[in-house]
Amino acid sequence: MPETISRNSLVTERSLAILAIGAVLGFCWLARELLLPTVLALFLAFTLQPLVAWLEAHRIPRPLAALLGTLLATLVVAVIAALLYDRISSFVQELPGYEDRIRAATQALFRRYTHLRAQSDQLAATKPQPGTVKVQESVPLGQLLLGTAQGALAAAAAVTLAVFVLYFALAEGPRYRRKLLEQAGETAGGRERLAAALAEIQRDLSSYLVNRIVLNAILGAVMAGVYALYGLEHAVVWGLTTALLHFVPYVGPALGIVLPSAMALLQYGTAGHVLAVAGIYTALVGLQGNVVDPIFLGKQLRLNSLAVFLGSIFWFWIWGPVGLFLAVPLLSTLRIACSHIPRARFVAAFLAE
Repeated sequence: MPETISRNSLVTERSLAILAIGAVLGFCWLARELLLPTVLALFLAFTLQPLVAWLEAHRIPRPLAALLGTLLATLVVAVIAALLYDRISSFVQELPGYEDRIRAATQALFRRYTHLRAQSDQLAATKPQPGTVKVQESVPLGQLLLGTAQGALAAAAAVTLAVFVLYFALAEGPRYRRKLLEQAGETAGGRERLAAALAEIQRDLSSYLVNRIVLNAILGAVMAGVYALYGLEHAVVWGLTTALLHFVPYVGPALGIVLPSAMALLQYGTAGHVLAVAGIYTALVGLQGNVVDPIFLGKQLRLNSLAVFLGSIFWFWIWGPVGLFLAVPLLSTLRIACSHIPRARFVAAFLAE
């Protein structure tokens, strides 16, 4: 009888845990517009924490140090966004000059796949009745302007929220850490485990994010310089996109080769130049991934490749493209937290390398 009660209690406990996890994931999806800028700002705070601590050690008050760190991060993001907007706008304005090459490439694709497309059209399309006219409704101008305004307001609200969360996380971080430790429980062991988990998260994420940002910036600068020497137009854009996409594990570096290769096709129109540009990208990204990253990053986060890949897909499904950028820090935080909870150590074991 006691064994049956214990078994039923264990089943109930695990069922409640599964329901709780489902509720948390559902909340993450439903509240993504609020959680995305908040989580992004919190991880950015880990990156700026060493700078704020250094300023505080040099007798600068914590609120002022947090404000300086927030302003620095905002300035860097604004400069990158302005540079991307300027370069992309210039590229869009020059697109009409590539119209002939785009048309030629499109026609070549159409000629190659005409038969396949004709078959699919015959299967999918229905023949219109004689005398009928298909009318394609256009989007009203007012609705288009309203949608654009709503999107701009939503983006501005997300940026504002992220800036405020970043400042308060930097300014009030130590205070909330002390409060969290005070509420960790009456036993010294529970407080010690929590303190160790927080210290490990702070150390690993801060080191990883800072090194990742620096290495990606160097990769983007080198890529832009090499493409400029090669003569590829808009080299700065391809350097920036390479640096940004390299934050996304596995998928980002694979997608990054498409943009400069497409530019080489539009600019030169020959397979030799496309292969050369793709070869430059592959060589530099391969050098970083196989030589530079192991030296400076090593196995900092101690995550296995399968967990990173599946986790990236999962967080992309939950939070879209931004989830790809946050997948690795989120998985690392989950691994560290579970490693300090006795009943959840099996989760950390599955995530660890």
